[in-house]
Amino acid sequence: MPFLISPESSIDNDSRVLSLAISEDGRHIAISNDDGNLRIYNSKGSNVATCEIEGRSGVVVKRNSGGFISGAIEGHLYAIDCSGKISWKHEVGGGVEDIKSISNTIVCLDGSGILHLLDSNGRLKSTIKIPSPEKIVFDEKGRAIAVISSDGSVRTYAPSGELMFEREPRNDRGERITAACFDYSGHLIIARETLGLAIQGEDEIEVEWWTPLGEMVDIQGLKSRCTELSPYFTGVLAGTFEGDVYILGRKQEMIDLWKSPYAINSLTCLENDILVASWFNIYRITGPGSESNDEPLWQVEHEGIVEFVSLDKEQKMLCIGGEDRNDYTGEEPVLILNPHSEPKWFEEGSDDPWIQDLEIDEDANNPVGELDISDDYSSFLTKDEQKKLDNLNDSENTATFGDLMDDLTGDDGTDKETFEQESSHEELMQGMVEDIGAHRISPIANSGDDRIINSEKDGTAVVTLDGGESYDPHERIERWTWKDGRGVVIGEIPKIRVRLPKGKHRFELSVLDDDGVWTTDITFITVQ
Repeated sequence: MPFLISPESSIDNDSRVLSLAISEDGRHIAISNDDGNLRIYNSKGSNVATCEIEGRSGVVVKRNSGGFISGAIEGHLYAIDCSGKISWKHEVGGGVEDIKSISNTIVCLDGSGILHLLDSNGRLKSTIKIPSPEKIVFDEKGRAIAVISSDGSVRTYAPSGELMFEREPRNDRGERITAACFDYSGHLIIARETLGLAIQGEDEIEVEWWTPLGEMVDIQGLKSRCTELSPYFTGVLAGTFEGDVYILGRKQEMIDLWKSPYAINSLTCLENDILVASWFNIYRITGPGSESNDEPLWQVEHEGIVEFVSLDKEQKMLCIGGEDRNDYTGEEPVLILNPHSEPKWFEEGSDDPWIQDLEIDEDANNPVGELDISDDYSSFLTKDEQKKLDNLNDSENTATFGDLMDDLTGDDGTDKETFEQESSHEELMQGMVEDIGAHRISPIANSGDDRIINSEKDGTAVVTLDGGESYDPHERIERWTWKDGRGVVIGEIPKIRVRLPKGKHRFELSVLDDDGVWTTDITFITVQ
């Protein structure tokens, strides 16, 4: 079992969390919920203010000068102090899609594809029309802004709004930017994939390095889609769909840092260590050069898939949030943690830190009603067997193995000595092994039901392929393999996530037991 840290407190939610941020000083947390409100909490998890933003609050980020910046889904951009009061408002068209606040510059992308550059007081400096924008990436030192477009192009701008350079797609179709960041030296790093349409001599998945002047100075191939890029002291952190965490450097340098069983959602520096959000967990792993990266320093399991990770400026408070994407469960809480807490080793059977405060009624009735499990099997015996058992129970001496053998020896004069020799331990075990070997049971692969999924705005959909219902009667499945319609292996764990374009897609799950027996199941996913 792992090292764990327990939350300092938690914030319950009545509706789904859309975005969250911790203030610069770590004293307040702002949460945008699906009900449209922006709620502000203190570090103990108590609600101190609710701000009803016209047009429903969406993205929220911390404001460097204090408080928060929030964008309305169908409205404008707002600066809000920690008491919930609106400091200023900037009008945008089509609602706010994305926000970045670094140094003295605030960048807002609106729903009509216009980039707004403002100073920290909300005064507009420049607006730029962007074709098919998807995401904003900001240099942490405030030197440049990059805008990712859905066609695979990337444009970088100075804080004044001046175009620095434009990176055109390398393929006519099928190219997609999956992650991007600026490193500490000002280089732009982007991860691209071509969905099986790479031209000759190129990898389907690559990471490119661009100078501030627009020169591509390096390119590296990866085995799996890059889902996250983040600056690090010695290069760039890269997380992949298959759960790998690397440190990438110039000149094809790559350090294999850690492996998660699930896709990487986010990577955040915590001093020299790294916070890795993957599936329902967040892990703290050590940076390069440590003696071992096999085990995290600690981990925390959340009730939802960890989508939001926020640290204050001094890195003394950490908030995580997300949802389990299940319509039949309640909303998941936001956890407030001290990332420097002393971790505790959690062993099987020890008190779970999540439930250790629950009161348990030792005198409570059996939760399964009248069911009582005991060692009394007398109801399964015949009348003659019951009579013999009663006689044995009435005997003053415990029956020995020899006595039992006498009972088992038939009245037809069967030689007991011969029977005992034939029933030796070694021969019985050998017989069992031979019997099992003669009746091997293959594992059962279950790739899930065929499904029809609605696409997102970009024409794709993220789908979970779940082979968790596969089983082996002897619990001896040793290997899982997912293949796409081309026969290419895309995952080797029971549950994986894939992003699919519109159309019908075939996936094949194969499972292998320790006898070398494979079984296969096929599922079809239609994205419409």
